[in-house]
Amino acid sequence: MPVGALAALAAIDSTDLRSLSFPAKGDPTDTFAVVTTAGELRVDPATGATLAFAPATTLDRIGAIVRLLHTGRGAWALGLVLGLSSAAVPIFAATGAVLWWRRRAASPRIEANRPARLADTVILVGSEGGSTWGFAATLHAALTRAGHAVHTGAMNAVSAAHVATAERLIVLTATYGEGDAPASARQFLDRLDRLDRRVPVAVLGFGDRSFPQFCRYAQQVVGAFEARGFPLLMPLKRVDRQSAQEFAQWGRDLGAVLGHDLPLAHVAAKVPTQPLELVGREDYGAAVGAPIAILRFRAPADTRGRQGRLPSFEAGDLVGIVPPGDAMPRFYSLASSARDGVLEICVRKRDGGLCSTLLHGLEPGGRVDAFIRPNPSFRPAQGRAPLILIGAGAGIGPLAGFVRANAMRRPVHLYWGGRSPASDFLYEHELAQYLAEKRLTSLTTAFSREADGAYVQDRLAADAARLRDLIRHGAQVLVCGGRDMGEAVREALDAVVHPLGLDLATLKSTGRYVEDIY
Repeated sequence: MPVGALAALAAIDSTDLRSLSFPAKGDPTDTFAVVTTAGELRVDPATGATLAFAPATTLDRIGAIVRLLHTGRGAWALGLVLGLSSAAVPIFAATGAVLWWRRRAASPRIEANRPARLADTVILVGSEGGSTWGFAATLHAALTRAGHAVHTGAMNAVSAAHVATAERLIVLTATYGEGDAPASARQFLDRLDRLDRRVPVAVLGFGDRSFPQFCRYAQQVVGAFEARGFPLLMPLKRVDRQSAQEFAQWGRDLGAVLGHDLPLAHVAAKVPTQPLELVGREDYGAAVGAPIAILRFRAPADTRGRQGRLPSFEAGDLVGIVPPGDAMPRFYSLASSARDGVLEICVRKRDGGLCSTLLHGLEPGGRVDAFIRPNPSFRPAQGRAPLILIGAGAGIGPLAGFVRANAMRRPVHLYWGGRSPASDFLYEHELAQYLAEKRLTSLTTAFSREADGAYVQDRLAADAARLRDLIRHGAQVLVCGGRDMGEAVREALDAVVHPLGLDLATLKSTGRYVEDIY
């Protein structure tokens, strides 16, 4: 009888069949041996009847799974998944290496760094761009030379181990933006309750005195320690613009508390830079006494005329420009990504500003020394949720870059303020093009020097209903500009979202309100 006509075999679903053995040729007593997921059976080759059936045991099922995993036979879907997973291993390895390297670069190796449980002095560091780690390394080395067992780590890593044997905690922290925690300290206040011993604490804040929120986060840290009953080893000290002299004076004060000299001769590590050559500029604002320039740079060609390569960056990242004769870099938000082929910034000329004066006097072909600082906290979120971009003056730079990069045509609404459309309407023609290309959904402007003069916050208040609808549908808000504008925008938006039962603090905590304020 043909195999296909055997009733017992025809009743078996092919997906359940594991193996089929034919009778030995010339042996009329032999049978078909069939193994299925349900068990093993013997089939008469003459009649197609089932002669015997043995159900599969638990051991049989385990053995089948083991054979499947080892051979992959009959499991094409599993094989496809495993194959794709294997192909992704090099990608994960590469991206993991990049993340590891960035973390290592952000928190440099500390010589003679003792385990936290064996240290008598623990230094915790809150840093955004890495400079505070340099001060921590100088302090660590000085305390080690003085005979202390010192552990230095990120504030985010704080745990009970940091106070297991420590006699003191020393916190060195910068402040990010408008009084927020820097990157390596954003989880610190939430983790502080893990400390089960109340050891004496000293806090040193780093910031820029020209900002109203000078060392505000350091003040928050002191308040959090005091609220939990930690005694202060010494009062809060603030260091302005990374002053090595103020740091050294604080070291003398700390040494007096510890009962020994503590010289802190900090020399800032030189940040590797590369030359950038100006290839184009557009000047605005002279007629209203507020010069602004859009500057575009490329990496200069080498001696053989081969075009240099720009570093990797995205719109919203920062470029640090080091003016001649001054080691302190000035940071500007990037209006382009490396994919655009140029490094683009918007710069307002400030009275007495060393770097802005240098840049405004730069002619095509002129060069500056610069480096990139990633700024991942100021980026549009992934996905297709609407974006609300708000800025004024030179703050339009990164916002224009976000619009330019909107290849997916997600809804993007730009609110921007200037002085006069005749003198400082930055990116006017580009924005018109982006509207036509649907990269930009809407553009709302405010000019303060017009007859019906208004500021960008006035436009937000007038557009409250639309903004509420966008935020109700998951919109993210990104703000860039000066401090006064930033404060006015925060007040206006707080009023906008209040009817939704929201406030900016809530939006900020979920990443739906981010800002780059200078």
